[in-house]
Amino acid sequence: MKFLASPQGLDRPMKHLLVLTALCGLGFGFSEVHAADEEKEPEKKITYDDDILPIFRQRCGSCHNGNDQKGGLVLDTYVGMMQGGGSGDVIERGDASSSYLYMVITHESEPVMPPNQPKMPEAELALVRDWIDMGALENKGSKVVKKKNELAKIEISTERPADAPVMPAESLTLDPVHVYGHANSITALATSPWAPLAAVSGFEQIVLYDTSTGLLAGVLPFPEGVPQILKFSRNGQLLMAGGGRGGASGKVIIFDVKTGNRVAEVGNEYDSVLAADISSDHAMVALSGPKRLIRVHSVQTGELLYEKKKHTDWVLAVEFSPDGVLLATADRSNGMQLWESLTGNEYLSLKGHSGPITDVSWRPDSNMLGSCSEDGTIRLWELNDGKEVKRWNAHGGGVSAMDFTREGNIISIGRDRKVKLWQLDGKEIKSFGDLKDLGLEVAYDAETKRTLGGDWTGEVRVWDATTGTQLFTLAPNPADLPQQLSSVNKTLAEQTNKKEAVTKELAALNAKIAGRAQAVDGKKKEIAGQEAALKTANEQKAAAQSKVDAAKTALSKANGEVTKLTGVRDQLAKDLTAHQKDVAAKKDALDKATASKQAADKKVAELNAQIQELEKQGEAAKDPLAQAKAALAEAQKVAESASQAVAAATQAHQAATAKVQATQKGQQENATALAAAQKAAGEQTAAVKAAEQSLNTANASIAKLNQSLPALKKQLAEMEKAAPATDAEKKKQAELAAAAKETETLVAALKAHQQRVEKQMAGAQQASAN
Repeated sequence: MKFLASPQGLDRPMKHLLVLTALCGLGFGFSEVHAADEEKEPEKKITYDDDILPIFRQRCGSCHNGNDQKGGLVLDTYVGMMQGGGSGDVIERGDASSSYLYMVITHESEPVMPPNQPKMPEAELALVRDWIDMGALENKGSKVVKKKNELAKIEISTERPADAPVMPAESLTLDPVHVYGHANSITALATSPWAPLAAVSGFEQIVLYDTSTGLLAGVLPFPEGVPQILKFSRNGQLLMAGGGRGGASGKVIIFDVKTGNRVAEVGNEYDSVLAADISSDHAMVALSGPKRLIRVHSVQTGELLYEKKKHTDWVLAVEFSPDGVLLATADRSNGMQLWESLTGNEYLSLKGHSGPITDVSWRPDSNMLGSCSEDGTIRLWELNDGKEVKRWNAHGGGVSAMDFTREGNIISIGRDRKVKLWQLDGKEIKSFGDLKDLGLEVAYDAETKRTLGGDWTGEVRVWDATTGTQLFTLAPNPADLPQQLSSVNKTLAEQTNKKEAVTKELAALNAKIAGRAQAVDGKKKEIAGQEAALKTANEQKAAAQSKVDAAKTALSKANGEVTKLTGVRDQLAKDLTAHQKDVAAKKDALDKATASKQAADKKVAELNAQIQELEKQGEAAKDPLAQAKAALAEAQKVAESASQAVAAATQAHQAATAKVQATQKGQQENATALAAAQKAAGEQTAAVKAAEQSLNTANASIAKLNQSLPALKKQLAEMEKAAPATDAEKKKQAELAAAAKETETLVAALKAHQQRVEKQMAGAQQASAN
């Protein structure tokens, strides 16, 4: 059931009251804050002697007394009861739910008591429960022992936790405790050291936000009043809230960040807690405020370990060193003190500020302490002698809060309405602002590199720590679930459209840059093609030149052969003429020799005929016969000589004729060879012409390519120079890519958040219906 509340009636941020002293004349009232130091009467003690023994005597005395110790348990004496029975201890002081006696009398455990009877009346059971939870006191002089908290001590470590980041579970409610029209001033602000998570103070509630998206992560009820101090444990698993109601009550609550459960409650102040811190090992909580007392409690038992009264004015800042060795405290009368955290022994007093000290912070290595003040300065202190090692004027009018970042820088906020990030030498890294009103609280999210600043109007602004761009605001008073759903639907639509626009713009820019790169690739391919063509043309030129040279060589050889054969032809013609004349002469000689032979043969024939006739005549013709025979012998000699002459002439004629025939044959062979040589010469002439034409073509191609390539390479150089993304384009690409990723992440987160809100609304409606 929600109700509307106006911030006008809320507790003012007492921690920053001194900041606004000058505004009192303008009509700002602070009636909710009281500086009364008187302690209120403690609530009535429930004791064994006065309240519990009568119940046990009536309900249990017959079986569990000094004489009849059933189960070895005695309940009619305090000592006997605390000694337990046969099953061991029956009372867990400070925790009724873990006490065996309480479980059996409520019939939550066997054997139920009293046996075979109804449970004790509820009023009696409630009294027994409250008595055990208060510490099972024996009498009015007994000291109250509070119920132990479930939170256990852990080992201190500066390393990133293995389970980081720790974020609130989806089951954590998003429904605010109060819904009202105006924001309350930001009295407390903190960020998780290992997760994108911020905690913002509200009226009777603490609001958790995801700093990566600005979306509500959960609401933690704080019915104790207004949180004046919020701090995450150094491992990010816990959130400590200190606050209360001015002049009335104050307490420190420790929440489990993931579940939102309260795991410890510490302190029971009679004024609001203005400053508090939890030690790195989760063992101690230090708190203080208007009462000026420094109280250090055990987290597990809640008991007061020690208290110190050193400060003379309201204590506005308390912080354990990360290594757990020291505790720093500071007040509004310029007092700053260092204590040994385990013993409470005084260590150092740090003096230097001339105005109220509003905040202190330890460097992560615990070797330096920073402080800020209404005197406008930030000061750094060494821990051996407590000397100031550096100071600078940080904010005109006063510094409201400061903190060391995980990187060892300092973030601060002040009355000048600005948030500033500093180096340790006092050099300003970046300034964020302007805020609407006086700056009250500051935080730095190391996980997302974001700066948070909260002001008097109740607005928490979130900036990108690198660019200084304001990203969004966080409200200490979120709307109810229906309004949240309406808002997330609207934002989801806007971010979806933005995502599409950014993605489209990035794609266009990438396409433009890629187009230039593609043009370069195209030009490179064109040049590569022409260079390949030039190589081919040179190869073709070389081949053509080789062909020209070979063809010319062959042509020269062919022409030589033609010339040679032509000479042979002409010589053969001359030889043939000579041989033919010789044949004719030899024919004449043969004819003459033949004629001579014929004449001789005729003479021989005639003489043979004459001799035959003379022989017929016998002796009478002896002399003529002798003469005839002598003439015949002579004629036969002549005939024989003529025959030899004919044979010789025939042989000479045949030889001459053979020479003619051989010459004629040589002429035929020469004519064939000459024709072949002339044909080869013609072919080689054509080959030379063709090769020279190929050579000319290759030379023309080479000349053309050699002329075009330099121009193409010049174009390529210009294109390569213009192709890469310019610095402006790279910057735009990075911005668009980051925006695209951011919007994509945000859209996904918004969709999940939308479902979460719808689920919680449905659950609320179902619960209302039931």
